[in-house]
Amino acid sequence: MRNLCYILLFTSFFLSIMIINITVSATSWVGLKPQDVVERAEVIVTGKYDFSTKPKPSDFVFQGLDFNVINVYKGDISKQFMAGIDYNDVGWAEEFQSKGGEFLLFLEKSEDADFLIPVGSPNGMVQVTNDKVEHPDEERKTFFEDFLKAQPEKTSVSKLDAHKQGQNDESYILLYVATGVLVGIGVVFLLYLYIRKKIFH
Repeated sequence: MRNLCYILLFTSFFLSIMIINITVSATSWVGLKPQDVVERAEVIVTGKYDFSTKPKPSDFVFQGLDFNVINVYKGDISKQFMAGIDYNDVGWAEEFQSKGGEFLLFLEKSEDADFLIPVGSPNGMVQVTNDKVEHPDEERKTFFEDFLKAQPEKTSVSKLDAHKQGQNDESYILLYVATGVLVGIGVVFLLYLYIRKKIFH
């Protein structure tokens, strides 16, 4: 009887280990080639997640968090927007940022979330400290450092906002000019009617 209890206990323990391993492996990600990550990305930015904000859930392993943009390398994006992060990555990512790190994110759209998510999750989340890429794989580290160096010019958020402000100013000027022209046409037409009435009466 005692031997049977031991066997049952051992079997339960073994099954528990297997279930845990299956659960962990279910959230693992296939490694993507760095070039594929770059090509798939619709938006490329550097910045930091705002872990003080309330996360937005999705139908996948991602949750959405506000992301404060420092530089924009690809895409038309605002100073702060919602970016996805695998909930399994929240702990280490928050710790990394608390030590002064930031992320180079390669983001794409997903059918399972209404916010942008990192390409291949960890594949699209590159750790950067003091403009230096941190990665245990030397080849990937070199690739992403070369990627950053190859950018012709960083489009900082301030420049992006200034550009948008300039576009808004131009729109207002065009609106004022168009309004002035319409008012002028209206005044001329009314004068024409007034003069015509005077002449024929």
